[in-house]
Amino acid sequence: MLTIEQSISRLKINLVRKRPFYGVILMKLNDMKESNTTNIMSTDGENIYYNKKYMEQLNEAERNFYLLHQLYHCIFMHPSRMINKDIKIANIAADFLVNYYIDMEKDTLNQYDDNGGETPKITDKDVGTEVVFTQIQQFLKEEIVKRIKNEFFWFLELNKHRNFRIFVDGEKVTYDDFIINKIQFVPEEQLAHKYEISIIQWNQSLGKEFSKFYFIDSDNEEKYKEATKLNKKPDGFFHSIFIKSSYFDDFYFEKEMDGQACLLPNKNEPEYRNLMNSINDFLYKFRRQYLKGASDKFIDKLIDSKIYPEFNESNPFDTYRKSELDNLVGTLYAAQPKIFTNLSDDNKKITISLLKLIMDAEDKDNLFKVLKQVVDLDEDELAELAGVLRYTSLSNITRLVKMIEDRQKVIQGLKELVFNKEMYAKEVPHIQSVVENHYWLFGEQYNLITAAEPDFTLALKGLILATTGKEEDVDIDHEDKNKEMDIFMIRQDRKGDVTENVVVELKRPTVALGETQLSQVKKYLQVIRKEDRFNMGNVKWTFYLIGNKFNTSGFLEGELENNRNHGEQHLVYWVDNGMTKIYVLKWSEIFDEFSKRHEYLLDKLKLEEELWLKQHDNADNVVDDVIYNSAMLEKPLIPKKSK
Repeated sequence: MLTIEQSISRLKINLVRKRPFYGVILMKLNDMKESNTTNIMSTDGENIYYNKKYMEQLNEAERNFYLLHQLYHCIFMHPSRMINKDIKIANIAADFLVNYYIDMEKDTLNQYDDNGGETPKITDKDVGTEVVFTQIQQFLKEEIVKRIKNEFFWFLELNKHRNFRIFVDGEKVTYDDFIINKIQFVPEEQLAHKYEISIIQWNQSLGKEFSKFYFIDSDNEEKYKEATKLNKKPDGFFHSIFIKSSYFDDFYFEKEMDGQACLLPNKNEPEYRNLMNSINDFLYKFRRQYLKGASDKFIDKLIDSKIYPEFNESNPFDTYRKSELDNLVGTLYAAQPKIFTNLSDDNKKITISLLKLIMDAEDKDNLFKVLKQVVDLDEDELAELAGVLRYTSLSNITRLVKMIEDRQKVIQGLKELVFNKEMYAKEVPHIQSVVENHYWLFGEQYNLITAAEPDFTLALKGLILATTGKEEDVDIDHEDKNKEMDIFMIRQDRKGDVTENVVVELKRPTVALGETQLSQVKKYLQVIRKEDRFNMGNVKWTFYLIGNKFNTSGFLEGELENNRNHGEQHLVYWVDNGMTKIYVLKWSEIFDEFSKRHEYLLDKLKLEEELWLKQHDNADNVVDDVIYNSAMLEKPLIPKKSK
């Protein structure tokens, strides 16, 4: 009498041969599991459980009946469909349907065709397996192809040199869209044999297959496979490594061959060890590069989910602290994703808050204590983290010092341009050229849309691109549409749905600000208010008029006094419940504001202006000296207009 395992195997074969649709479903389920808590057989929709003691008392036909009974329950998705239903009534109805189908199939499914005992004949004709599915109108072809691809893509890649292919309705099933990267790797070490090594990174898991090394001989036959050391890392780095060489034609991979001990398996040879060390070293570096990009996306997701600590983006020191925390979290994620991936959102929030506190306290010892409590890291992993974090911390400090130095240089250069009359500084080639590269003068949180005197058509085009990611041809119907602003920026608030648009109007040092200049800014405002696409959504408009001094008319002083009740410095115009504002500032006030914002860092880093003060002969030399440095921000979305 057949064992229960043999019966199951025979039924699987019979189903695949005679009822491929059922057979494929049965093969997709997890391996059958023995259970002492099950009376006969049961299923949860993914697994089939059986009572071995009871099943051993049955003949093969009876075993087939019970197995098919559970299989049909899976096909009809009864376990999931019975949720929130009367279990007793639902079971009766489900069993009635299942037994009806089994009764129809019983005459064929209990028969096993062994090909009459004949030995397969060798032929020179094309051979293969053709599976025909009928009466499956309820399934879309696209869904069938997708499921086949999901199951066999790695297998097809492994056997492509053997011309293994799958066709659905005459169309070849391809899987190129599953490949993120495909690299032909050449070991740097001098090896005695030649190797064709292909490393593939997939965009999804390999089903029940692990990420593995596949060792292939000169006849394209798979001789052996084993899992890589990166399978236990929950980082989404799915991969396969295919290694072909004549070296594997007569290669002993295991310590035992046909029951006899192999004293010297080939795995002990220097050639093999050098080969695998070379591949593994590259694979780890390749994974680290992938995880660096993945860590950036991970942090963005944390921010969007309100898990990440909040920072004041207008404060340069907070900006630096956020950069430090980003670097710490990113480094930890890249080195060991399991530090975060297995945590709930609440625990992620707690862990990252602890990391922030430890970072602020500069206490590396406690950092590793926290990590040991959160996740199981071995000594090698902790040592790797320690080395990486030590380097990144020093790197960030160096970068911060350089950035603050360069910001001070920009401030000193602008002071020369606006205060030294002998420079004869102009708006566009001098002052504006510096400001459009260093718009942090107005806050840390902005993105530059346009520069170099954009008209309103160009500004609207940039705004649409910034908010939607789409480029559109636009036209504005207004008599002042060709007026040109100096700088146009945008800030999108993460905490809400407000989009702040900023327009900056700069005046050369010799121009005294008054009613005429303010009226110019108000004309910009009128054009914007008349064009609906400038005001889609919850939009805030802020205008800055900047110059060296006020004229003697007293007009601007009067406007400042009239708007004092709004409680904001430099405010001269306030409408739309504060969604539209105009500010007037002197350069001296901007420089004072810079000193206040950077006071902590300047004091902390002991930086002194005198260390980099430089006298220049003319305005062009000032611009050349400060326009491009580490303090420079991103270029505008819309490039400069050609004159």
